[in-house]
Amino acid sequence: MASYLIMTPPGAPATDERARFIADGFSWPAFFFPALWLLSKHAWLPGILVAVLQILLIVSSSVPGAFAASLIMQLALSLLVSLEGPLLVARNLRKTDWTLRSIVPARDLETAEEIYFSNVSATTHRGTATALPSSKQPAAKQGENTAGLGLFEPYGER
Repeated sequence: MASYLIMTPPGAPATDERARFIADGFSWPAFFFPALWLLSKHAWLPGILVAVLQILLIVSSSVPGAFAASLIMQLALSLLVSLEGPLLVARNLRKTDWTLRSIVPARDLETAEEIYFSNVSATTHRGTATALPSSKQPAAKQGENTAGLGLFEPYGER
């Protein structure tokens, strides 16, 4: 079961249909094409760095005795991008004032959408306030819902 980070555009309500659901889990396209995947997600600097590293690893594999080491490093780089890439996308959205609305554990995207929109519509009908945009939250609350890179999840899931 994957966790989905639900982010809405700047100034949009929680019920906005432009909400992005980012699966916090392994990404097969990112594993097989790490640099291209990062570039397609508009992560320009990490994408260029990964491309340069991949080229250097390909060149170094032709050195006698370095093939196994470069292959292992290439696999490690692909694994790192495929595991942490989705959180990098979420962090880049957060930098552009997108709001992290919720984190939903679900089997697939359709289930995550059903859970999120049913919860949001229920809280909207009850009259409870939805999350404020990140610029209007108190300073103590801003650090609580940030998506970050690393081995430890900031939201305590899993």
